[in-house]
Amino acid sequence: MVEYFLRCAIGDGRSGFFWFDRWTDMGPLISAISPTGPRDLRLSLSSTVSEATHDGNWQLPAARSYAVETLQIVLSTMPPPSPTRGKDYYLWRSGYSSYDKKFSTKKTWEQIRVAAKPVSWVNLCCSGFLLGIVCLLGEMNVPTNCMLCTSGEETHDHLFFRCSYASSVWSHFCVGSFLLSPPILILECASLLRDHRFTSVPGAGSVLKLQVTIYCLWRERNAHIFTTSSSPASVLFSKIDRMVRDMLLSFPSSSQSQPSLLQLYLSFIFDVP
Repeated sequence: MVEYFLRCAIGDGRSGFFWFDRWTDMGPLISAISPTGPRDLRLSLSSTVSEATHDGNWQLPAARSYAVETLQIVLSTMPPPSPTRGKDYYLWRSGYSSYDKKFSTKKTWEQIRVAAKPVSWVNLCCSGFLLGIVCLLGEMNVPTNCMLCTSGEETHDHLFFRCSYASSVWSHFCVGSFLLSPPILILECASLLRDHRFTSVPGAGSVLKLQVTIYCLWRERNAHIFTTSSSPASVLFSKIDRMVRDMLLSFPSSSQSQPSLLQLYLSFIFDVP
């Protein structure tokens, strides 16, 4: 695979290997011509590119095959190696027909990965990583029964919104708060993200609370599976409230005449029974 990405840029031709380096568009010539190429062209397997020249010009025997004839045509478009061009150096493929002097993990990954069509919930992941967890659950092998209420089939809509445990958590934070009613579908969360985002104070609170609640429900579900421990809903209320407060501290008020996000959150939360 390395030979596909690595290309030798010819300078003086003294480092690049004639047969094994990718220095022409034909790729490694040992594969492009034939196993008998070294004998036909009178160049050993260890020959460098400079050894295919004489007095500053390309010098190869007469073509005896279509592949060698093609090579001679290609070389006619390339300047021969010269000490005035500096030493040979290597490039890394950055695209189908482009190369860079620096290695790029991202560009390399884009070339070797098998691209798939975007999933239907890709926009939710862009809006918030935590909501991506909700959708990803539908793509995973998970226990049949809901780990939070043990009375329903574990789907993303049930686990995060419809089971009795999750529903009690949502209800606690929706009464008198940013969210008017508990969500029951992933599509509702998508709608909230599209409508509110971070363009307003209530909107920021809504999105943040959505994500923190989903995150805590996911962690609680995993705790049931991997640690056989569980927390009552009242404990989860406190965890969510603490996380929301800590995060809102990083969003100061835009002006002295307006309350901060934390102040607005506290004004609502104190009204929750």
